[in-house]
This record gives sequence, structure tokens and C-alpha cells, in this order.
Amino acid sequence: MQFNLKVLSVAISMAMVPSLATADEAADAKIAKLEQQVQTLQAQQNASLADKVKFNGFISGAYISSDNDAGYNGADSSADFSEDSKLGLQGTFNISDNTQAVLQLMMRGKYDWEVEAEWAYLSHRFENGIKVRGGKLRVPLFMYSDYLDVGYAQPFARPPQEVYGAIPFSSYTGAGVSYDVEYDDSTLTMQAFGGESKVKNTAVELSNLMGANVSWTDETWTLRAVYAQAQLDGPVVTEVTVPLAPGVNTQANYTLLELNDDKGSFVGVGASYDNGEVIAISEWTRSEIDNAYPDIDSGYLTLGYRIKAFTPYVTVAYSKTQDNEDRLPLSTAAATQMIAFNAERMAYSLGLRWDAIDNVAIKFDVTYADDFGNTSGGLDTNSFDASTGKFAYDDTLIYTVKFDAVF
Repeated sequence: MQFNLKVLSVAISMAMVPSLATADEAADAKIAKLEQQVQTLQAQQNASLADKVKFNGFISGAYISSDNDAGYNGADSSADFSEDSKLGLQGTFNISDNTQAVLQLMMRGKYDWEVEAEWAYLSHRFENGIKVRGGKLRVPLFMYSDYLDVGYAQPFARPPQEVYGAIPFSSYTGAGVSYDVEYDDSTLTMQAFGGESKVKNTAVELSNLMGANVSWTDETWTLRAVYAQAQLDGPVVTEVTVPLAPGVNTQANYTLLELNDDKGSFVGVGASYDNGEVIAISEWTRSEIDNAYPDIDSGYLTLGYRIKAFTPYVTVAYSKTQDNEDRLPLSTAAATQMIAFNAERMAYSLGLRWDAIDNVAIKFDVTYADDFGNTSGGLDTNSFDASTGKFAYDDTLIYTVKFDAVF
């Protein structure tokens, strides 16, 4: 009897071993299946997040220098690596198929790499094709406004300062609406915008900013027109000391006008041609501001030709104030200088763009500016010499070496 019980015990134990092993294998299989399900869910969430969020950026690094200290584009006779250097990071968040949130952070060398939100807006496209955006947006005044800081998207080392430097602000807070009309092989885009802005590093503010533009493109030709207006307010008081006549020690002081709900307006037209080899770009603008600031006409023409990875180009640009007589505080000969505001200038650029590798372009540019007349040429650091009754410089030569990249 004892023998039989022992045999039975051994038999039961042997029978339980595969049963326990089977239970462990089943548990391991369930765990593995759960882990696989979790990994699948994580992969789906990551894929969904990747579909919803897109990050990209751009960077520019530049060396600029000049043969004198006239101050064209902030250049002087020493080497400058900050003025045209910048870094931008942009995130696009797809809230739904038709709704996006966009944030673009900018850091510029000339502002000590201070982080600033250049774009921060929400956009929605309705079923009828109308697109509405609200938040902080780029002011759409120029052909390259949307790519103003993205040097890689531009053929030249920098947009011509005679045109693009005439407006001292690039973004506004408000809203915009646009609508595209699609033809067989071209697109007509109509856009309206409105809001407020502020001129950086000044106390000048713009309110009731509103405008509209229209552009047409068939991917080879692009035609564009824009109109905008705003109210300007803020202290713009400048003490100007000039001799009553060249070589005369007697001097007179003038205080320029202060902005007080002055109305400003801007009108511009542009055209470009790009067939993959030949490039031609031209813009003309006129800005007008009551009382304190001058009316300025400006324009440029750029011609380029792509030879594989190289694109040589030439640019001719001009800028000239148009209402000099209307703004004179006195009729004296010295007052006709109006040191702070009367300005005229021609600029000639010769440059080369080299698309060295994918998404990276290296640019070389030489710009010569002259024809200042009896003005500073619109250059802030071109000082007035009271002993001669003339400005220190009547021309300037600027050298630029720059790289632009997108990622």
C-alpha cells in the first residue's frame, strides 16, 4: 500500500509539470501580446503626432564690411558677423484637416540673438476656399515678405535695402483673409489684412493698419500689387544743428515734428520671371506719411542666370524722397539740407549664388551706392560736417559673404 501511494505521488507530480509549464507559456504569451499592443498604440500615436506636427528652420551666417563708415546695411570699415546673421525655427501644428497653428521664433545677430516670435497665428480654411488667419503675422507688403528672413528662398544676398529698408516694421498683430482662384494653369490670390504694429526699438506705434494685395502666377510669371495704410503715433523729436551757410560759424537748431495720428500709406507693384534659367525680378514702391516723415519712392531690378549650381546676378536699385520742399521748416539754404530726412541714393550690386549642397547656398555680393546728392543717402551714420556744409561720405562700397540654409 505504501509502495502504491509513492508511485501515485510520483505520477501526479510528473503529470503536473507540463501543466505548470503550459500555464507559464500562456502567461508569457499574454504579456508579449499586451506589449505588442502597447507598441502598436504608441506607433500609431507617434505617426498621428508626426502627421499633426511639422518642424523646420533656417539659418544664415554672414560677413559684411565696407570701405567707409557710411552705414549701408549697418556695415562699417570693420568686419561684421552679426548684421545679416539669423536663426529661425518654425512649428506647424495641424489641429484638423483645415485648421493650423503656426509659431516661428527668430533670433537675429544684430539684436544680440534675442528670441522673438515673428509668427504666432491660427489659420482655418473654409470649405469654400477662404482662408482666415489671426495672431501675429508678417505684413504682406513685398514680393518676398513671407520669406523675408529665409535667405535660401532669395536669389540675392539680401533684398535691396532701397525698397525693403524703407518700411521699419515687418510684422503686425491682427488678422488676414485670403482666397485663391484656380485657373487651368495659373492662380490668382487675393488677400486683405488689418491690425496694429510697433516699430522695433522706438516708441512709434501703428494703429488701424489695413490693406490688400492681389497676385497672379503661372509658376513662371508672377505679377503683384499692394496697398496699405495706417495711423502713426509716437514721439519723433530730433534736434538738428546746421550752419546757416557753408563755412559760417553761426548755427541754427531745428526740432522735427512729432507724430500725432499721422496717416501713412504704402503702394507697391512687382513682377518676376523665372523659367528655371533666367531670373528677372522688379518692384516699385511709394510710401507717404503726413508731416514728420518724407514721401519715398524706391525700386529695383534684378537679373540673374542659373548655370548648374551657380547663379550670377546684378541688381540696380534707387531710393529718393519726393516732398523735400513741403517739409522744410525754414527757407534758408542750410535748412534745405534737412539732415535727418532728405535722401536719395542709387545702388549697384554684383553677386553670385552657389548652391553648394542640398539646402545650402553660399553667396558673394559687392554693392556700390552713390548719387547721394546733397543728402546723407539715407544712411544714419553718414555724419554732417558743419565746417564744409557737406556730409562725410558721398558713396560707399559693401562686401558680403553669406551662407543660407534650410532644414
